[in-house]
Amino acid sequence: MKWVIRSRYLSRWLVFVFANVLFLNCAHLDSKSSSNFEPRTLGEILEQDFTEESERLPIVENREIVVSGIKLQKSRFDFPITVNAQVEEWISYFCGKGKPHFSRYLERSEYFIPYIAPILKQNGLPEDLVYLSMIESGFNTLARSRAQAVGPWQFMPRVARYYGLRVNGWVDERRDIQKSTLSAVHFLQDLYRRFKSWELVAAAYNAGETKVARAINRYQTEDFWMIARQNFLKPETRDYVPKIIAAAIIAKNRSQFGFSDKKSHPSEGEAVAGDGQLVKVVKTDSPWEGISDSISQEDILLAKDEIFEEELQPENLTSVLAEPFAKPVPIPHITKNGEVGGEQLDEFDVKGPADLLKIASAAGLSYHTVKALNPELLRWCTPPHFETYRIKLPASTRETFLEAYNHEKFSKRVKFLSYKVKRGETLANIARRYGIKVDLMSDLNRLSPRRPLKFGSQIFLPLPLDRSRTLTSLDLLDPPEKSVRKKYKSRLHRSLNDRRWKS
Repeated sequence: MKWVIRSRYLSRWLVFVFANVLFLNCAHLDSKSSSNFEPRTLGEILEQDFTEESERLPIVENREIVVSGIKLQKSRFDFPITVNAQVEEWISYFCGKGKPHFSRYLERSEYFIPYIAPILKQNGLPEDLVYLSMIESGFNTLARSRAQAVGPWQFMPRVARYYGLRVNGWVDERRDIQKSTLSAVHFLQDLYRRFKSWELVAAAYNAGETKVARAINRYQTEDFWMIARQNFLKPETRDYVPKIIAAAIIAKNRSQFGFSDKKSHPSEGEAVAGDGQLVKVVKTDSPWEGISDSISQEDILLAKDEIFEEELQPENLTSVLAEPFAKPVPIPHITKNGEVGGEQLDEFDVKGPADLLKIASAAGLSYHTVKALNPELLRWCTPPHFETYRIKLPASTRETFLEAYNHEKFSKRVKFLSYKVKRGETLANIARRYGIKVDLMSDLNRLSPRRPLKFGSQIFLPLPLDRSRTLTSLDLLDPPEKSVRKKYKSRLHRSLNDRRWKS
């Protein structure tokens, strides 16, 4: 009889545990991760009206705020500021052990806050949510987490696609500061509609809507600080809001916390790259002396240690004219007068697929400069099958680029390495042989990766045909990919050399 009773309780306990595990596994998924969680274009996202006056949060100002005995000189915030032990602990960390990293984030903020904050304000969001991006990525558009979140707002792939960003083997718009910020705006708006509290919005951005909703139901409160006293949320999420508040307080009162108010700005011949760092605009001698002439020894040395094994585009398609986009891109940095300045960037619509090395040559720039100013492009060319693509280049190169790139004698052809299929081969077989991602080959040739290939047929590899640019045209690997692809490096070069000398 005792065994029957224990078995009954045991079965109930197992059901309870299973249910909790199921919920916990869903905790980090957005509530839209159901069957109707379908990707939308950024245009569809922007068509929605999210600027209702009721969603705006009043600015808090002319209020005395004291932190660790220090009365703040600037106390104007539009994100709710609570000063408690957790906030002061993170202020101490950012001013102590974490100071080297936080100092770098503050330097980058001079370029990114003037760009991001107006977008937040125009959409009825607190401008101080810009510090959410600072905590997420340190204003680094190339940032990548272990969970594969990418960009200044650290979007996961599925949520990014839902909010209109393109994420594939050719382009990752999570790295595009403009597009990712617009998508983040609408994600944050959706969260605010649900929770009506910016602290809970921030917590949900970190932990997921489901987790925060369950916390509210469990403790019957919508006060983030009450919930944070419990152990239901992970320590990372309980610390997330205090980190944002600490970052905002320090950033607006730098000298009071031991940080320099001196700001660095791009000078002539410099621009701001996707990671917030100043990039020297490296110019070549002449865009008319051929593509191979624009490859410097420095470029080759930079590429040798960080080789990409995959990249390029379909058949012998031709890029025709480059058209300047009407409005210059307001790059994320400001002058000493507080105005957007420095090396201004312009956008140019180029017909795709377009070779970035040829674009660099036409503009009189180095290949790596062009790549740094277009961090969303993962390969050496714009995505295949895109009729046009918008490229960012320094405004100072505008006339040089348009004259050279649109000249009838300037070759814009994108040439891919061709491969003759052997009996029984598939795209997967060939991809393994060359150390190339099969998805890139599949997309390039519009073929299923599992479908057997016709013996003797020609396919194109996402690699350049020109053997003189083997190293410089291969993009830099993101850190998670380096260890995976290192073993293919020598095999790739042997295969490429064999194929090119025989052709």
